[in-house]
Amino acid sequence: MNAQTLTPEELGKRLKFARTAAGFTQDAAASEMKLARTTLTAIESGQRKVKPDELIAFAKLYQTSVSRLVSAEAVHVDLAARFRRVDELSELGPDERRAIELLTRMATASVELERIAGTPLRQDYPPPLNLRPGAVPAQAEDAAAALRHRLGVGLGPIADFASVLEFELGVRVFMRPLPSKISGVYAYEPAVGACMLINSSHPRVRRRNSLAHECAHFVASRTHADVFSEEDEHYVALEERFAKRFATSLLMPAPTVRRRFEDVAAAEGGFKLRHLIILRHAFGVATQSMCMRLEELDLVPQGQWESIKRRGYGSEFDAQVLGDPQPEERPPILAPRLANLAAIALEREALSEGQLCDMLSLERTELRIVLDTVGALGDG
Repeated sequence: MNAQTLTPEELGKRLKFARTAAGFTQDAAASEMKLARTTLTAIESGQRKVKPDELIAFAKLYQTSVSRLVSAEAVHVDLAARFRRVDELSELGPDERRAIELLTRMATASVELERIAGTPLRQDYPPPLNLRPGAVPAQAEDAAAALRHRLGVGLGPIADFASVLEFELGVRVFMRPLPSKISGVYAYEPAVGACMLINSSHPRVRRRNSLAHECAHFVASRTHADVFSEEDEHYVALEERFAKRFATSLLMPAPTVRRRFEDVAAAEGGFKLRHLIILRHAFGVATQSMCMRLEELDLVPQGQWESIKRRGYGSEFDAQVLGDPQPEERPPILAPRLANLAAIALEREALSEGQLCDMLSLERTELRIVLDTVGALGDG
């Protein structure tokens, strides 16, 4: 497929998607292209054909390629539009916009690579919940238990949460470095389905919480786009209050927390700080999160965490209880399935290294690390 075989309407739509994914307003893009805004509007609506030199300039401005703009395999979606339906999201800063752009790139690239390989991601989504303002805690507990049952993970800690979501439900999960204030991004678009981007620069405990939080939006308000920052403690919106409680319930299921609490505390006739550290380590969560969960379940007195903080709790206590901390694990550059799809596209000569780097927002050295890893595993 090329620009001649695309209708002006289809090419205009793709250019609009590329513009919004790159974070340009119509005014800004028109100014960079030295076009009148009305001319750009006409191009994007298909009322005016794009000249060949303009198509090249558009591709350069939007940091994409002409081939991707006109390719039959290319997927063109506007995830940024999903974030504009909530008024306050119109005020997102450059960091948030870059995160949304990266999620758009990763989600569309994964679909394109699946088409090349002939292996679409099987989606098996549960029906979304209808949130009720007066029943958020109970709904969150029930929804977390239902999802665990659907995933087949029982009531224990979930070892590889991202892979389970991908293979059991068909949710696209990506982990890439993001600005530190951004924990995760979630969006849903029919062409790519539900997709999440988690900040791989954060510690594993925080990544797990971010993934559980974004999973709440998938379970409940599926079309509600979300940029999550743990620095923002003001969970005003119904969806955000549900997400906070759901994440807690999913990572720390009440029956297991109660049983393990009794296991560690009963022998000594009372609950001590070292018990809290043992529990938070077992569930792979933050110490504060574990303590707040115990308070919610009335296993420790209300205000226990504030009391612990006043007594000077710090990470050195964890080291005393757990021994020398293990090196912080970082997720791979690409998840195994996506890395394998990239290797297939290169082996079939459907895409070049440069095209893969552009699609996946990778440096050439990063892509070669990914391909070398896949190749080494394949040789066995």
